Amino acid sequence: MWSLLLHVAALYSVGIHAAPLVQRDNTVSASELATFELFAQYSGAAYCFDSVHKNGTISCSSGGGNCPLVESANASVLNAFQAGSTKTLGYVAVDPTNSLIVCAIQGTQVSTNPVNVLTDVDIIRSKTDLCGDANTTDGCLVHDGFHNAMQDAATVVLPAVQAALQEYPDYKVITTGHSLGAAVSALLGTLLRNNGIVVDMYTFGQPKLGEVDISNYIQNQAPSQGMNYRVTHYNDIVPQLPEHEPGDWDHYYPEFWIDIGNGTVTPANIKVVEGRLFETGGNEGAKTGLGVLADIAAGGVTAHGEYFGAISACSSSPPASS
Repeated sequence: MWSLLLHVAALYSVGIHAAPLVQRDNTVSASELATFELFAQYSGAAYCFDSVHKNGTISCSSGGGNCPLVESANASVLNAFQAGSTKTLGYVAVDPTNSLIVCAIQGTQVSTNPVNVLTDVDIIRSKTDLCGDANTTDGCLVHDGFHNAMQDAATVVLPAVQAALQEYPDYKVITTGHSLGAAVSALLGTLLRNNGIVVDMYTFGQPKLGEVDISNYIQNQAPSQGMNYRVTHYNDIVPQLPEHEPGDWDHYYPEFWIDIGNGTVTPANIKVVEGRLFETGGNEGAKTGLGVLADIAAGGVTAHGEYFGAISACSSSPPASS
């Protein structure tokens, strides 16, 4: 969970404003829900110490996590990594049951990887080359912290995925993550696509990445270069950050919004919010309208930790026997 939120809310907050709640009739199928649950568990597995520190069969139970769908698929880590000065943690795994190559990135863990805090709060945006010739509005401005973390991880992820595809050419490539891991995995998915790899991206509780160009670019990559599934939960505060104004922070769409605060999620509870750049339906419309601190008090941080279960429950600390 983004436990640093309480410390940096002021960096992201702006004036008090209310956004109307727009409900959409679009819902997902039972099979789509099952897929969301699977990749939420892959994202959750990235919080487990073993998954990001050693290769081998993925197991969450030993770390207090819960990823039975991943475990029953006999998924195995090919490349566990901690990359670069940002110390970005993640893994590239192969899932023989579902014919998948999965790259998952760990979210913010202040106690075990405090450098994450510096990554999160490095909210200056710089021009990047991720958008190619589509940098027509702002030069493809991206959150510096997220972009730096992506570049560090890419030194491992890109060759690892390319090698995995050589061995498993018919497997589908997935990038996924929660919180900070969601942001970094989305940028990694974009980079992999730019390198000719079709990638489906599943993110959970993803903060905004940048401005107009990067949001439009990722959205326009779908469906030919892979599908985008940006999942949000009720009033989770992290996807609302950084605030849209000032600064024109934007999202790519569609958004798949879980419209209940707790309880068992059914297909009817996931609303598909269509649009572009900034929509006041879904998660954005679940704000209190009283500012960031009020949104935190209303359960915005609690909602961030729940995506088809406690997504960050697995321990990122080394086992006592290590």
